[in-house]
Amino acid sequence: MSFKIYKIIHLILTGIITIPISLFIASGGLGENYTGNAFVYPQFLLVIAVWLIGAVLSFNNKRAKYGLVISALPPLFFVGNLLYAFFFFN
Repeated sequence: MSFKIYKIIHLILTGIITIPISLFIASGGLGENYTGNAFVYPQFLLVIAVWLIGAVLSFNNKRAKYGLVISALPPLFFVGNLLYAFFFFN
């Protein structure tokens, strides 16, 4: 029972991190959308697709652990890029 609760909490937290940040970056970030397009960098929407694949796999009993690992990759990607930018471009 506690693993089911953990899965739901994990997916909610990683979704809260992944979806807004991906949409923010895909739309051009901080005022970089001078083209008039809705999404200047649509390749960042693939991060949401990776999270969705992990979320779907986490509800399969045989592949739940793989799904949780895959759904944790996008927030780790964003945190890793943030730390890289902070330490190497500061």
